[in-house]
Amino acid sequence: LLVGDCGTTWRVNNNMAYPYTINTKENLYCMDEPSINFDQYLCGEDGLFMVNGRITQTNTALDLKSFRITYDNKAIAVGEAGTILHTADVTESPYEKNLNGNNIRAWFMNNGRFNNHSHSNGGFEWPKGSNKYAKFSSGLILGGLVGSDTLLAVCDYDSEFLPGQTIGGIPQGNGTMDFKVFKIVFGAGDSDRTGWPNALLGNSNQGAPVFFDSSTGTAKPNDFGNQTMFYSYTDSYTESHRHYAGRTSPLICDVKQITYCFNQPEELKNVIYQEYRIINRSNRQWDEFYITYFSDDDLGDSENDAEATDTSMRLSYTYNFDNNDVVYGTNPPATGFAVIRAPYVRTGSSGDSIEYYEGRLSRLRTGIRETRLSANIIFHDDTWQPNTMKELYNTMKGLKKTGESYINPVNGQPTRFMYSGDPVTGTGWNSTSTGDMRFYQSFGPMAVSPGDTQIVVIAQVIARGNSWRSISELRETAVQARTFYDNMFRGVVINASSNSTELPAKHKLYQNYPNPFNPLTEIRFELYKPADVELTVFDISGRKFKNLENRRFDAGDHIVRFDAGGLSSGIYILQFNADGVSESMKMVYTK
Repeated sequence: LLVGDCGTTWRVNNNMAYPYTINTKENLYCMDEPSINFDQYLCGEDGLFMVNGRITQTNTALDLKSFRITYDNKAIAVGEAGTILHTADVTESPYEKNLNGNNIRAWFMNNGRFNNHSHSNGGFEWPKGSNKYAKFSSGLILGGLVGSDTLLAVCDYDSEFLPGQTIGGIPQGNGTMDFKVFKIVFGAGDSDRTGWPNALLGNSNQGAPVFFDSSTGTAKPNDFGNQTMFYSYTDSYTESHRHYAGRTSPLICDVKQITYCFNQPEELKNVIYQEYRIINRSNRQWDEFYITYFSDDDLGDSENDAEATDTSMRLSYTYNFDNNDVVYGTNPPATGFAVIRAPYVRTGSSGDSIEYYEGRLSRLRTGIRETRLSANIIFHDDTWQPNTMKELYNTMKGLKKTGESYINPVNGQPTRFMYSGDPVTGTGWNSTSTGDMRFYQSFGPMAVSPGDTQIVVIAQVIARGNSWRSISELRETAVQARTFYDNMFRGVVINASSNSTELPAKHKLYQNYPNPFNPLTEIRFELYKPADVELTVFDISGRKFKNLENRRFDAGDHIVRFDAGGLSSGIYILQFNADGVSESMKMVYTK
């Protein structure tokens, strides 16, 4: 990155310089240039200090001439008149936060970029707290034909998205605290929960997920897991389209992203779910439209990785080529993106439907069906990556940068899925070399009309085992991630986090929600201390029907899901027992 007066910045790629947008008009004097995250830190006049393109508050108005982020994660800056600044540990900002509710700590930014943190070697730490990273940077890339023009919105190491949303064709919200990353922890009350951006809560009208709590008669933030993030970003700002492989006019697209994780059961501790709602805010149709997920996975050492595509499982993944990594040691983990819900097409048939998980609720949409994963293209390093809009659009379509088809060397047939063999058995087309790998996982082509919303759900998965390259364990984790989602996480108890600051004064049972219900409802109870809990369902005559729970729970807020599918409509009685405290309530099931 080259910097200069009036916020001038240029990014150098393959010996060519391209304009790069930074949200400041101040003179810039210095950028930090370690071997990683070389484009993340800037300083300049009047005490300006920027982290990942965002202005960070300092306590001086004097010019800062030079600085360093030290290896112990401290910031040291020097400037005019003998100014020396030294910070404590650089911590997360409202614009980038980490999801750390299970074995993973992954960072997400409100410009759509994820798995990158501006103060570390990457942004997907596994196991959490180990200072070992399995991914370096990931992002969403969108592109299609609008009239005779090819328009893209690119996010990989940089982003053409900015925080905000589009209303009446006009983008708004960038630079305000309304469009930060919101993160709520189940059972905890903080400013992100009270400020959850939904107009039904009296906050910014961004469409963050809520549910109606019948026990209080009010709308509340909808916890999708034990930790849930929401943020909104848009490509509608013309000035943000400066990526060297983009630089088109905006699609005029909004993205609403919901990211969540569970801290139990064991099968979900190495999974992060990400739901994208991609909205056409323009007055023109997007044709030949593709949705692509880019990821530069670095399993510890970046130079000894290989990648593959499991088309039957809709899984794109990275594994260690020689099964011995300088960071992770022998039998390093494998990691990847599993498709949970692909984009849909309308069929109009009542026999076609897709069910989406929505936290305390689920939503069944009829007359639509899922599309397929259409391509997965893999590059070894920067040399081979697309460098122009045309090259990138070809890559999104599953073609070579030049527009030619890839040929599977095993069967001699054209393919849009690179390395689609099985590395475990050695059959099919597998990578024969290693390097700093990255992949483009794509869906399309499709048509998106003005005002339409496309929904995609992916799961980031990681696993480590004793089998060949940890691939078998990764596949099993991907299967479990999809199975739990398909079952709408029935039977999964969302536990209160240790971050929860308030405990009830006594054990308490709340009315199930929704009530009446069909066929799924949630039973919430609070414990002021660890207790043995029994939840039992009886029919109206008093006959015991089912024991939902009979085990020990930690103190805090808990939810248990009850599926009445297959039962007759009517009134059922739930009995709650915890350390001698007994309560009961009526639940009404209506088909």
